[in-house]
Amino acid sequence: MFAYTLTALTLCCISIIITSYISKRKGTLMEYMVFIMSFSMSIGLSIGFYLGILFKGELLYSTLLAILISGFIGFLVGLRFHLYTALEGMFSGLMASMMGAMLTEMLNAQQAHSILFISLLLTITITMSCMIQLLSETFSTYIHRGFLLLLSIGVVIIVSVFITFPDYAPPPSSGHNQHMH
Repeated sequence: MFAYTLTALTLCCISIIITSYISKRKGTLMEYMVFIMSFSMSIGLSIGFYLGILFKGELLYSTLLAILISGFIGFLVGLRFHLYTALEGMFSGLMASMMGAMLTEMLNAQQAHSILFISLLLTITITMSCMIQLLSETFSTYIHRGFLLLLSIGVVIIVSVFITFPDYAPPPSSGHNQHMH
């Protein structure tokens, strides 16, 4: 499950970074701030959930690492557009990752696994939506002509993640839990 989630989050980050540098969209600062905030919050929440599960019982480490990674990603993606969007991305990712790590600490393992799955689907959906919006002017004819194809590809990606996401496997319990006197 951990390699699967890490791969999906890495692909989302790489694709949005590449898309933001390919984009020739001339939007307002507020539009860019909304894009960056939505992406940073979704990726930050997923990273917070992921690290909260990975470092279960170590809230300090999971929170600090999630804040560091999400803040850096939000700043890096937002810096392409403006310093304000970079700050928006950094603080949105920071806040969401902190909430994700704390929430995971309060849940049992099965619930944390389920919420990671939901946030991963949300992150992939928001990433695809931001990519389409950022590329809407650069590739407008292709997007308008092939919108149904893009929508179908998006649905296939979401359904494939839904189907292939690993099931929760409880850790094996050892028979050495009893004390011998």
